[in-house]
Amino acid sequence: MAEIIRLHPSVKERKNPRLSAAALAEYLIMRPDQQETLLHNCKFASPPVVTPHSAALSPIRAYCADPRRPISILEAAIQVLQGKSQDDSITPKGREESLRCIETIKLFMNAENGLGIRSLRLEECDRMPMMQIEGVEISVQPDLFVQSGSAKQRERCGLIFFRPQKAPDPAASRLEETKRAKGDHRREMARYILALGQTMAEATFSEGRIFDRDSSFVADIRIGERIAFSSQDHASRMRAVQAACRQISKLWSMIEPRQAIMVK
Repeated sequence: MAEIIRLHPSVKERKNPRLSAAALAEYLIMRPDQQETLLHNCKFASPPVVTPHSAALSPIRAYCADPRRPISILEAAIQVLQGKSQDDSITPKGREESLRCIETIKLFMNAENGLGIRSLRLEECDRMPMMQIEGVEISVQPDLFVQSGSAKQRERCGLIFFRPQKAPDPAASRLEETKRAKGDHRREMARYILALGQTMAEATFSEGRIFDRDSSFVADIRIGERIAFSSQDHASRMRAVQAACRQISKLWSMIEPRQAIMVK
C-alpha cells in the first residue's frame, strides 16, 4: 500500500505554480540546486503570521505618498515598534520582526536622499492583478506610482519597488570581490523585477495612463541604491522570464515535499 504523504498542519501546498516577482527574479539568477529549493518553498509554504517588513513598508509608503513628507510618520512607527520589541506578551519572532522593521525604517531615512525620492510626486498603489506567464501566476506589486507628467493627453506613470530584504548582504562579507558579487546579485534581481513591472503595467494600465520606464526603479533600502533599467533589454529579459516559467510549469507537479515539513 502506498504511503500517504502528510504535511505539517502549518504548511499549505499550492497546486498551481505561483511566485512573486522577487522570487521569480531570484530564480532566474540562481544555481540549479538553489532553484530547486526556491520552488519547493514556493509550492509548500508556511504563511507567516505577520508579513515580513510590512510594519516598516506601510509607514514608508504613507510617508512617500504625502507631498509634505512628514518625518513624524516614520518616527511614530519606530516608537510603536520599539514598544512591541519590548512586549513580553508578543512572541519572540514578533519582537524580532519589530526590531527588523525599526532597522529598515532607519536605513530608509539614511538613504532617502540617495534614492532620489524626495522630489517625486508619488502615490500608493492599489493591489495589482496577478499575471499569467507560460502557465505560472506571477504577483507583481509595486509600492508606489510615480506621476511624471503627461504625453498626448495620457498620464505618464512610473513604478517604485522597495527592496528591504537583507540577503544577500554585501556588508556581511569581508572580501571586496564577494561584496561586489552580492551587490551585483541584488542589482540583477532588481532589473528582472522592473522588467516584470513593465509587462504588468503595459497590460493593466487604463487608456488614460502610460507606463514611464524612465521614472521607474527599485529602491534597495539595504544598500541605499536606486536601481533603474540597465538598457533597452526588456525583450531579452522577458524571453528569459518566459523560458523560466515554461520550465517551472513542467517541474511543479514533480516537486515533492521534503522531510522537514512532514508530520513527525
